[in-house]
Amino acid sequence: MDLRNQQITVGEVLDYPGARELLRRKFPLVFRKQFSPSAKSVTLEQLIALVGGFLPQRTLNETLQALEKL
Repeated sequence: MDLRNQQITVGEVLDYPGARELLRRKFPLVFRKQFSPSAKSVTLEQLIALVGGFLPQRTLNETLQALEKL
């Protein structure tokens, strides 16, 4: 998947085949519910800035690499 330098939206990521399931496995508490339409318009860069302080950098890096391989 092309993450477009993290400018891809959360909605686009979730619509990509396999991405939703990958994120559910990595972050089960966050991705167990459906996202609101406004949350889907947030870019991946914005989401990382928002939650980055709560997650280990290694986890974020591994997740981004896994998404890029899809």
